[in-house]
Amino acid sequence: MQYILKESGNKDTCLLSPLDVEHAVAPKYRINQIEVQALLDGLVQENYINLVNSDKNGELIYCISILPKGKSFYREQKNTKKSWWGAVIRTILLAILSFIVGIVLKAIFF
Repeated sequence: MQYILKESGNKDTCLLSPLDVEHAVAPKYRINQIEVQALLDGLVQENYINLVNSDKNGELIYCISILPKGKSFYREQKNTKKSWWGAVIRTILLAILSFIVGIVLKAIFF
């Protein structure tokens, strides 16, 4: 999704070929055109994009329209990180609290 948003350049639509998407994820993953199609279909099912397959000189081209949920992808990602860190900090604080309560109870009853 990050690559699609970068390539769209703050527009609502962009045109990408399967090779473009393959090369974009190449440093981290190795995927083929079938997996690219499955990846984009997953984004369609999650309502991030609308996808239309087109043909340009015998080559497959994806016409991608970014939906409002796709435009808010970065904000959603930031909120997810924030909630994850909140859960980690809450867990650490509860562990410290339970340790202190354990020490106090041990001091009272022993």
